[in-house]
Amino acid sequence: MDANPERLAGTWHIVCSSFPMWRSGRRTDATFTYTPLPSRSSGAPRMRDEVAYRVRGRTRRIPGTDTRLTSRPGTVYRWRGKGLLAVLTSVWEVRETGGDDAWAVIAFTRSPLTPAGVDVVVRADRLTDRAVLAEAKAAAGRYEAEPLPLPDSGSASA
Repeated sequence: MDANPERLAGTWHIVCSSFPMWRSGRRTDATFTYTPLPSRSSGAPRMRDEVAYRVRGRTRRIPGTDTRLTSRPGTVYRWRGKGLLAVLTSVWEVRETGGDDAWAVIAFTRSPLTPAGVDVVVRADRLTDRAVLAEAKAAAGRYEAEPLPLPDSGSASA
C-alpha cells in the first residue's frame, strides 16, 4: 500500500487504539490532520501532521512534520515535533487501508514518550458511515486495538 501525502491528506478520527493515552478516557476526540508540503532537496515526500484532542473541554494540539522514509519498504514516515517538541521523533507506517481510503491502520514504533502501538483512523467525512466503522473495527481486532468513544455519539458502537 503506497500512501503518499496527497492520499493521506485531510482529517482522520482515531476510532480504535492500543495506546493507553487514548484508552484512558482523559484525552478524547483525537484526530490526525495531514497536509502535504513541498519536498526538500532529498526529494522525500513530506506533510504537516497535527494531532488534536480534548482534555476537560479544551482542545490540545501537537504539531509536527512527517517525512517519508523512501529507503524502507511500505509506507513509512518519520515524525518530528515542532517548536519545543522538535527534539522528539517517532516512526510510523500505514499497515492497511479500507475501500476508498475511508479508514487506515497506522502502527507506531516505541518513542521516548510512548509505547509501540496501533491507531485505527476513519476520515472525518466518513465517521457516520456504519459500514466504514464496522470495517475499521474489524481491522482493529487484527491489531488488538480497542474501540474509543466517537465524538458525537459518546459510544464507539456501530
